[in-house]
Amino acid sequence: MPDPIIQAAQEAFKLRLQDNNDVSANTKNAQAIAKTWRSLVHDLDPNRYLIETMVTPSLDQKVDVVDTTAGTAYEFKVSGKNATAEFYKDVVKVIIWNEKRKSKLSRLVFITDEEHGRPFIDAPMPRAYIEYLKGHGLEVVVAYVHRDET
Repeated sequence: MPDPIIQAAQEAFKLRLQDNNDVSANTKNAQAIAKTWRSLVHDLDPNRYLIETMVTPSLDQKVDVVDTTAGTAYEFKVSGKNATAEFYKDVVKVIIWNEKRKSKLSRLVFITDEEHGRPFIDAPMPRAYIEYLKGHGLEVVVAYVHRDET
């Protein structure tokens, strides 16, 4: 069964600007995609999905979406550019979440742009890190959104 949170990310990603070199326009576009995604997820079940939830106030970091039923964090890096740094940061957010809270997260789904993100995330070091985390009780899944739904 397809994951509705990933499907919502794919739906929101349709708002992506095509072949635009304007950094400001791309930043605004990424923000609009993320906002649309969060709204779509919220509409699925506002009691189940926490949107933009603080990891801990002292760190001023948020998890994009937390599925309270499945114990899953979702992070959406709209642009695959610099996806590796964002990936590692998001893993640390989940680790700190689990350290600071009673309700633990057992899974992280990292969503990013396939075209720009896959070459960096589907590489030996991130794959080894994912395997390491699995051995320590954290399942990490990488999901890709793309221009076409094919």
